[in-house]
Amino acid sequence: MMYIKMKALKSTPLVYLFCFLVCTEKSLGDWEFFRGSPDMKGVANAELNLPLGLEWSVKIGRSVFATPVISGDKVFVGNEEGRFVCLTLSEGNILWEFNTDDIIEGTACVADDSVLFGSGDGHLYSLNSNSGKLKWKYETEGEILGGVNLFKSTVDQKLYALVGSYDNYMHCVSLAEGKLKWKYETQNYVNGAPGISDGKIYFGGCDAQIYGIKTETGKVHITMDAENYIANSIVVADSVAYVAHHGNRVAAFDLKKKERIWEFGERDFPFFSSPAVTKDSVYAAGKDKRLYKINRKTGEGHWEFKTGQGIESSPVVSGNSVFIGSGDGSIYAVDIKSGKQKWSYEIGDNIRSSPAITEGKLVIGCDDGKIYCFAETKK
Repeated sequence: MMYIKMKALKSTPLVYLFCFLVCTEKSLGDWEFFRGSPDMKGVANAELNLPLGLEWSVKIGRSVFATPVISGDKVFVGNEEGRFVCLTLSEGNILWEFNTDDIIEGTACVADDSVLFGSGDGHLYSLNSNSGKLKWKYETEGEILGGVNLFKSTVDQKLYALVGSYDNYMHCVSLAEGKLKWKYETQNYVNGAPGISDGKIYFGGCDAQIYGIKTETGKVHITMDAENYIANSIVVADSVAYVAHHGNRVAAFDLKKKERIWEFGERDFPFFSSPAVTKDSVYAAGKDKRLYKINRKTGEGHWEFKTGQGIESSPVVSGNSVFIGSGDGSIYAVDIKSGKQKWSYEIGDNIRSSPAITEGKLVIGCDDGKIYCFAETKK
């Protein structure tokens, strides 16, 4: 979910290595990035078996817009009042907390013994994931309301963090020291967590542009007009960018030909959430209360699933189900083939956070200030 501020605009594939954590008590199904992986596709490695039951819920303060991230038995998330907490996945016990000076709306990411996140106070923070102690903070000149991503350099083999800011820049900062490697200037605020594909990072923002930037140098690879501003993450697969934007449409753009392939949209309601992209389909949810399944090649709609209120939560695909939170206060599991409801749970307050899925469990935040953990139940 993303609140948007607007202002006037100014007049050979690489084989890329990502660092997936090496630590004890780590699961292959860990959810360590906003959409589960650096490519931002929103597809879980773990397949949840329904039904799910509520295992625990913990209030951490005011509204939780950010998506939790999961590493081993730890859950990390921030909230509206700038409080960042670490909880145990098994029981929901708060292990430590860290306070910033403004809202934490973007999703964190985890690497080695570090957890990184941005704050509305303009800083990117790196904390020790075990103790919560500050390692470093990097200052931008604007609010950071989007998520953080990571890549491993093929030149120096070091890890670097990527984060957009309302200072109009995408920043690339070393994980070890928090020092700037490069920054790329856009024409307006940068929203959403950047996605990574073939050694490039892709992102959009309030200038309605799709940017492809080379991770090693910060030099532009491609820019393309998306026609409307983008409040979420872009997914790039096979040189095609999939975008759900504020112009009430989901669109696919051929980055090689620099042209739009297709556009989908049946109602005049904007998309704030990020799409999930599988081999054949795109799943997108909008303020028109609906979750859509769209043919990835043609842009033809397969089905729609209607909830009770507008949706700002981003869908996540797990096995044969797609999970989504809604403004009607419920979280849903929808069958990916039929579009029929398979399971739901009513929390009762607006859900703008997105699901984080690991082996046997789903974790999500809510406007009521609580973190909820659901687990598979034995039939």
